[in-house]
Amino acid sequence: MHSPSSIELAMKRVEIQSVLFAAKPSRLALQSIDCDFTGCRCGAVNVWRNHAIEPVLDLARPFLFWGGWNVQARVSDYDDTLMYADHSPADAELLWLDSSRYRKDDDCGGQWIDWLASRVRALRAISTAPILIASWLQGDAEVGKMQALTERLPAVYFADMAAVCAAAGARLLDARTAIMAGTPVANTAQTLIARELVCRWLPAAMLPPIKAVALDLDQTLYAGVLGEDGVQGVELTDAHRQLHSYVKALSERGIFIALVSRNERPDVEELFQRRADFPLKWSDFSAVEISWGAKVEAIARVAEAVRIAPDAVLYVDDNPGELASIAAHLNGVHVVHAAMDAALTERAISFYPGLWRWKLEADDARRVGDLKANVEREALSAQATDPEEYFRSLHVSLTIRQNPRDELGRLADLCRKTNQFNIALRRLNQAELAELMERPDASVASVRLTDRLSDSGVVAVIVARRYEGKVIVEELCMSCRAMGRQLEDTVVLSAIAAMPIVAQCEQVAFRVKSGPRNQPARVWLASLTGSADVDEGLYTLPADAVRGFVPAPGVQLQYATQ
Repeated sequence: MHSPSSIELAMKRVEIQSVLFAAKPSRLALQSIDCDFTGCRCGAVNVWRNHAIEPVLDLARPFLFWGGWNVQARVSDYDDTLMYADHSPADAELLWLDSSRYRKDDDCGGQWIDWLASRVRALRAISTAPILIASWLQGDAEVGKMQALTERLPAVYFADMAAVCAAAGARLLDARTAIMAGTPVANTAQTLIARELVCRWLPAAMLPPIKAVALDLDQTLYAGVLGEDGVQGVELTDAHRQLHSYVKALSERGIFIALVSRNERPDVEELFQRRADFPLKWSDFSAVEISWGAKVEAIARVAEAVRIAPDAVLYVDDNPGELASIAAHLNGVHVVHAAMDAALTERAISFYPGLWRWKLEADDARRVGDLKANVEREALSAQATDPEEYFRSLHVSLTIRQNPRDELGRLADLCRKTNQFNIALRRLNQAELAELMERPDASVASVRLTDRLSDSGVVAVIVARRYEGKVIVEELCMSCRAMGRQLEDTVVLSAIAAMPIVAQCEQVAFRVKSGPRNQPARVWLASLTGSADVDEGLYTLPADAVRGFVPAPGVQLQYATQ
């Protein structure tokens, strides 16, 4: 059988995009799409249900194919009691619940959610995977209790089916489907929920996040061609204006926005200077690549400029040939076709797996401003005669906290997102970190970095466990925002030295796993330990060397507990 090439797959995904991201996708059109998951990344999801999910899973297949990933759904028998029979490890746990089966006539206070909370805790006791509760609520009491449940337990999320349908103006329930399909969820609602499930809900819990959106100009951010129509000739339609506003909002959430276009740079600069009707401004772009060179190379430069890997970039262009070329030559870059209807383009971007977040962390919103501050930091570094002068001029301060449960979301994000400075690649999630925080033989430390130019937020997480006389660092992740500031030793060793489990131990060892992009972390560790090279295994320092480490002069250190 012929295996499709990356170019064929890219073209197929362009072809089906208009079907997938119609305001209300056609069930028949979705079912007619042929999907080939050859080479797609896969994940396993346990589905615990009391009504049918099979119709939704069937409709989800083309959305999975378009996003370049696949889900192996292990579906339980119908079980109102949620006993989790024959549980096996998975990347996510999905509770697919018809809430009406639990809601009694006299239950006006949402008592069934109290019972549900006990079953979620039981699942958490046997699984550290993210838990998604997909259902619908009735009344303020249920909403309040569900919110309390998800806030109280780490990595537990509520997937609100009713909210999805309300936003689309669609009916959620239909008694006829309960008889025919085993679920009260209406046919139209099933298509909307299938899209939400595999484009937003599950990817936000399972996949690496998209960190940057790069956009073409002509026929993408406006209708027309700048070189032919001129600055005033290109048309900003209402749909394009909405697209601008959506992209601008992404920037405010900490997603890097970049411009990649084949044009003359002076013409593009003039465009953004003179078109006051453009919601997007020149200053909104964290990176700009305007040239007649290959876009593959331009996108690679964008990733380097914002200090992320190319596979964390989503590129949007109206030319299918460009998208196919990028898919063929720049492994891992995500692509979306810019349609003539900019509203369709906006929906396709907004549903791209890995872009939507369950929760916006405060540190995410700081990311774009912190990158801009780096320009001034680099200028100060070049002028300073020694590191102490540099740190003092910036008023660099590090705050080290032990077992900070209120930072679980950010620490899990660092474990999941960090690639370059990540020595063990464990990808610990919120539930795993929370469990380690409770162990007397373990420590989880966070490090927050601030200076007079910006608050970089929490930039590092260090996880360690004690085994008799040795402390082993099981996870060490540092944000790319903190790299290159001459702070790596101070951040890591000061945090480890402050851990209670390090007192009186004889050795501190770092567990290492080699990955395709964590060479910077391995080079740092080789220098620290005096090793010729660092591959996989344990690399050890005398504990006295860690406890006696002297932080970089000029850096202020603060320590805090939970």
